[in-house]
Amino acid sequence: MLDRPSLPLCLLLVPLACGAGACAPVEPDDARRSWLVDALIQDNQIWLSRDHALLAAKYATMADDPYDFMRGTAGVFFKDIGRAGTARTPTAFLTEPVAAEVLLVGDPHPENLGTFMPGDGPGPDAALAREDWPDDVFIDFNDLDGSAFGPYLLDLRRAATGLGVLSAGLEGCDAACTDAAVSALAWGYADEIARLDAGGPAAAPISEDPLADGDIVARLIEEAEEEGPIRKKLFRYAAPDEATGALTLSRDPALDDAMEGMLALTMTEAQQLDRLAAGIAARGPEGFRVLDAVRRYGSGVASLPAVRYVVLWDTGAEGPEDDALAVVREVVDPAPAPGLRPTLPGLFNDNAARIEQAPRLLWTRPDADARTLGLHDGDQVFKMVSWTSWNQGFDHGDILDDWADGDVGPEDLDLLAAFIGRTLAGAHARAPTASGGAALDALARELEGRQDAFVAERVEVARADLERCMADYALFLDALDRHGPLLGAERLR
Repeated sequence: MLDRPSLPLCLLLVPLACGAGACAPVEPDDARRSWLVDALIQDNQIWLSRDHALLAAKYATMADDPYDFMRGTAGVFFKDIGRAGTARTPTAFLTEPVAAEVLLVGDPHPENLGTFMPGDGPGPDAALAREDWPDDVFIDFNDLDGSAFGPYLLDLRRAATGLGVLSAGLEGCDAACTDAAVSALAWGYADEIARLDAGGPAAAPISEDPLADGDIVARLIEEAEEEGPIRKKLFRYAAPDEATGALTLSRDPALDDAMEGMLALTMTEAQQLDRLAAGIAARGPEGFRVLDAVRRYGSGVASLPAVRYVVLWDTGAEGPEDDALAVVREVVDPAPAPGLRPTLPGLFNDNAARIEQAPRLLWTRPDADARTLGLHDGDQVFKMVSWTSWNQGFDHGDILDDWADGDVGPEDLDLLAAFIGRTLAGAHARAPTASGGAALDALARELEGRQDAFVAERVEVARADLERCMADYALFLDALDRHGPLLGAERLR
């Protein structure tokens, strides 16, 4: 525990201070706060060893909003439920061994889903295309940095926690409203597993009528369809050079008070990007070349301190017709989760292979983002992903605003939850397990005849996880007040 006197000092103070409570037994909140601080420091050690200001900015972002706190604490969540010294939430499931070695999405909360336009760029290989693949804008998981093998219930717990924290911010969405959303998530998952097991084709990522999936889903699809064709994001961040007319990326003179902005590359950063670009050119689209690049700060939550480049690239045309944006971002190893099997060398040789191959195994179609690549630069691992206006993501702030304006309501929330459940079930069912087989049979046996119990357990577990998350958020705010913007970690170095 930080700021605690050493044992000899405490003993020296006993005659004077123990009567005043200085050496009183630790209260439950004090013990939990101390554990939480230690867990956060350990989870963020790699960032602490680099730039204190960026880690402080991450903590400040987490402090602003319970949802962002949830996003920034996946590692803490897994660490907590794996502890032997705390009461564990019992489960009547995980009776099938294979169900404990499913390829997980890693952190399937609502903001980790977004739109894709298959075929953007070079397009899908016609020889690989299947009739049941979407050929228009669809929604799937857009952040699989935490993907690894483990019990399928972990993904459901994180998805339910994300929905719970989102619901907690919706005015008038009480406990029954939150329970209904989690129930819809669980039923969406269970029904999709049963349908796939019966031989049905994979569910369409969105319904023929997007409104059937609710206004939250429909609005995201509409945004992608409006902004994608006009390349809105490209022309927001890039403008023609006055001398040459070629597009160049905008640069900020400095970061703002929230440590956000896009800065010109330092010499060291430019050299690193040159090395990464060589790796992309060797494996990426023919003719790939970097036209411009900047370092982006302040994006994301868990990955906010990571090195992140925005790259303007093309394949050789003189005009802007083939210009596009990509993000090249550092990715660290996923947080260890209880019950996780280590990745198998035969499937993922290393972290770069994992972040490149796992999405293609979990996505509805493997070319959802044809630009996804895993890259090495010494001990650092990076991923390249498309950054176009076809790629839109759910934003909890937008959902809160739409709810407050009366544009979306409980039915839309439940439809979003069911959509996430179906999408998660499809991902688990199609990807190989750690043993190399398919998970669908085991998942179907897990749930057969027990769907009601499965849904009831998911709701009960989600209540406890939400209560813990919100209580930890309050303790986190208190810890920042007590120990400062780095939780006192700078005093431990």
